Amino acid sequence: MLAMIPTYAEPTPPAESPYAERIEEYVRSLGKRLGLAETRAGRERLEAGYGKFVAWTYPEASFEDLCLCAEWLFVTFILDDLHTLKVYDNPEAWAPVHRRLMGIIDTGKDPAPVREQTPFTEALTDLSIRTGQRLSPALRGRLNRHLDLFFQGFTEESRNRFRGTPPGIESFTQTRRLSVGMEFGFDLVELSQGTEVPESVYDSSLFREIIDAASDVVAWQNDLHSVRLDDIRGDFHNVVIVMRHSSGISLQEAIRLAVAKVQGRIADFLAAEEQLRPFLKSRGVPPAIRDEILKVTAGMRQWTNGCLHWYGNTTRYALPTASDESDQQHAHLEAMLPSQDLAYRHSYG
Repeated sequence: MLAMIPTYAEPTPPAESPYAERIEEYVRSLGKRLGLAETRAGRERLEAGYGKFVAWTYPEASFEDLCLCAEWLFVTFILDDLHTLKVYDNPEAWAPVHRRLMGIIDTGKDPAPVREQTPFTEALTDLSIRTGQRLSPALRGRLNRHLDLFFQGFTEESRNRFRGTPPGIESFTQTRRLSVGMEFGFDLVELSQGTEVPESVYDSSLFREIIDAASDVVAWQNDLHSVRLDDIRGDFHNVVIVMRHSSGISLQEAIRLAVAKVQGRIADFLAAEEQLRPFLKSRGVPPAIRDEILKVTAGMRQWTNGCLHWYGNTTRYALPTASDESDQQHAHLEAMLPSQDLAYRHSYG
């Protein structure tokens, strides 16, 4: 499947951080501090190569900035798994978790009582503080808003699962842009490059087209790579499965159409990126800042190709064994945010 997934022609091969081995060890150490090494499933998660992932997606970052990027990506991978657990997979159960997470991210303080804090929430608190010290108020505010949208995407997916039927393709596309989390992932490209896209440029319709197209490419590449796993799990939040359901076509035909959709969005991204330099010039953006902004969009292509490269080197999307019930695949995460948040819901929700 991986060989048939379209992606950007450049950069090929994707660059790799000189800190690849060092950051892999850093992430594994973080996972052990959070308690993942205490269960078999958690230890298997630590073998997925999350450090290598950021080495291919943020190759220009200093080691210190790469650590920040790695921690954010690792935390959001964990939360992506967590929200699919039955105990959290409905909007009412997820809402207090969402509020607590954003309370930590926005303030650098856990709003829950001390007795309900865990190594995971303590690590997120520390990460939020260090990120705020590293970023400008504007970029930090944008990153926080995008994390909020990411968690909102989880709520929308839970609502769809509660209804029991896949959404239409347009509704799915909007929700998938949220749940793939690429807006904050691309914010971290700016952090990794030590630059910042001016708000007036970031909010322009042209730059929004670049962000949306790049997000769709990453989301649908992921869907193509994980379609068989999602099918086994019964999770219909996958562009292939949504199109198969809505059009009444075979899985193979839906895969073919999804490949064409990725190709179309790659073309949309490249066309918008081609217009970016003259657009910036027409806005009076100084040449040096133009170059930095174009470096950010090049970083989006690097991120995408690096992520696709990682798919061929990770066990994260491996099909469960016959003895591993898909519903229990992430059950080890309950040790990280277990009943504390359910108690928090009853006390503060």
